[in-house]
Amino acid sequence: MLDLEGKRIHLSVDGGCGGTTLGLHCAVDQIQSGGRVLWASPNMPNATRFSQLFTSLNIVEASRFHAMNLIGNMERCVDAIVEAEQNLPSVGLIVLDDWCEPTGRIPSRNLKAVIDLNKRINDSTSLLLISKAGTDVSSSEHMLKPRSESNLKDGGFEIWTLHETEQKSKVLNSVEKELVGKIEDSGFIF
Repeated sequence: MLDLEGKRIHLSVDGGCGGTTLGLHCAVDQIQSGGRVLWASPNMPNATRFSQLFTSLNIVEASRFHAMNLIGNMERCVDAIVEAEQNLPSVGLIVLDDWCEPTGRIPSRNLKAVIDLNKRINDSTSLLLISKAGTDVSSSEHMLKPRSESNLKDGGFEIWTLHETEQKSKVLNSVEKELVGKIEDSGFIF
């Protein structure tokens, strides 16, 4: 679906438009291609959506999805993620879902920790950060504003956005292109 290989991406999403679903879809793609996924989040994804997306995997494939709790000191969480990536074979994707508070400025300590994570993992391992976007109040239109965009770009991340149109289409803007699609039971269709 999406080429994430070796990329560091900060996906800034309009709340409730499918950021976690997109992350899960990327996880399934990685597992189907023979890789392993580390998923770190304060909460597990919605059980219904999780089962819909993972139904295509057999039990052996599904065992290559490793969920980690992302609560507390971010530096310690990063240490645990790095240790897991180094000790598990074939980790191809690390996802940090809801890795920061949903509103306000991202604390510099958390930014420093994810930039450190970027530097400490294998170059071939993809890293996907998913967080809620801010709103650009200087514009008359409702526009997404990726939080801490310049800091994350300076830290080696591509900035992608995901939002929903009035017609309920999902719009993913990456560095290379804009994709328009929808969510079905099997995941994203672009």
